[in-house]
Amino acid sequence: MEKKAPADNVTWPFVTQHGADVLGVLSGFDRLRLRGTLRSLYQPSVLMRYLYLCEVLLKGFKTYALGLPERILGQAQQMANQARRPWQYLGSPRTSKEAGARQLAQAQPVTEGLIGILRCVEPCQTYQFRAGRLFLKDARCMHLYFYQQHPLFGFMHLRLQTWFPFQLEICLNGREWLAKQLDRAGVAYERQENYFAWIADLPQAQSLMHQQLQTPWRTHLQGLLDQWHPLHKEICRPLEWEYYWTCCQSEYATDDRPR
Repeated sequence: MEKKAPADNVTWPFVTQHGADVLGVLSGFDRLRLRGTLRSLYQPSVLMRYLYLCEVLLKGFKTYALGLPERILGQAQQMANQARRPWQYLGSPRTSKEAGARQLAQAQPVTEGLIGILRCVEPCQTYQFRAGRLFLKDARCMHLYFYQQHPLFGFMHLRLQTWFPFQLEICLNGREWLAKQLDRAGVAYERQENYFAWIADLPQAQSLMHQQLQTPWRTHLQGLLDQWHPLHKEICRPLEWEYYWTCCQSEYATDDRPR
């Protein structure tokens, strides 16, 4: 197969130099992090309107704001218990959540569904009521990490801030995703962690990675919200909000396949 690439392709000099030892090139998503925010909730005046519709007085804000995280945590723990999966507290935000989740998946294998829910106190922006007004401040609050083997995306997680304004992130990996695609297509492969050491049909694998670019994100992200964010409909209902999604981190990687 003739190898062609744009002149500005940074991997091409390597392929040109070592062409005799390269079976092919695979390009596509590696790490992908999507952030969901209720943007209006970052305005104190909008939060005031929100509390009015919820019939919450300012003097009762603290009680109301603490009650929501307690309910989110209670429902998340119930999810873990029903799935008979770990519900684990991490004492330090520096602890690797991914490494811990992979250890859980190895100790209690799961081919599809919840691996476990990790919880950890981490930095955040949240609201405080003081001197008769509401304002955003840097603080620390409980975050939940829902790790799962997704039927489409493979190993991934959703991170949920349990305090106002309930920011969340969804993190997945294009190589994990490709492995699921190859399984469905019946294409054999060998993996070494996040690297494919061998793929039986490289052109088909590249075609599958191109298909990732056509993903109906809105549908899949809404499905993950419904599954793992216990109170999102209740929180959004007063002002008929929807989460606004941005890509806050993306990596598009190219791998060379040696002989």
